Amino acid sequence: MNIKYQLTFEDFMALQKDSLKRSEHHQARYNITTIALAMMVFLFGFIVLHIILPMSLYFYNLYLNSENTFKLIVVCLAIIPVILMRPLIGKYYDFVTLRKLKSAHKNDKRWPRDVTLHLHETGIHVTSSYVSGIKKTDVAWESIKVVGEDDHHLFLYYEMNEAIIIPQMMTELNKSENRAFHDLIMQHLNRYKENEKI
Repeated sequence: MNIKYQLTFEDFMALQKDSLKRSEHHQARYNITTIALAMMVFLFGFIVLHIILPMSLYFYNLYLNSENTFKLIVVCLAIIPVILMRPLIGKYYDFVTLRKLKSAHKNDKRWPRDVTLHLHETGIHVTSSYVSGIKKTDVAWESIKVVGEDDHHLFLYYEMNEAIIIPQMMTELNKSENRAFHDLIMQHLNRYKENEKI
């Protein structure tokens, strides 16, 4: 079965966004970045509270009478901004990484590209043509390790950072043909997994 479609830079960025959730490299960097940002927010909060709170009469007396209790209160209060900002801290790595990738590939001549998929019993033959040339890739069904998807794409990962990008809805096909095409892909992948278990 042969399918033809066009991929754009937005499709490539969708793959990058999906790979942020799957790549061990990105997960490790995400964890480090999140911890570092949380510590920075905590330290900033601690310093600001340590300066501002003694200006209050109650905390000034507490500061003079029991410095340990005062520090404990400051530490507890400094944790609150970290908790409140956790959703933003978590999204920071994804946002910055995608912005860097977008900037680095802004003048990339590989997009848009015309893609032809040839599905056969042993795998998928991918031919993609763009301004500077033609790239041909053969991907065996057993080499597809992970299947990712979003609202508009299906990603067949055959290497850690390499995947075949397939649109969920191809304009050349009607709704039932699109469904049949995706079912055929899943059938091949499931058949390989069943054979692997035996």
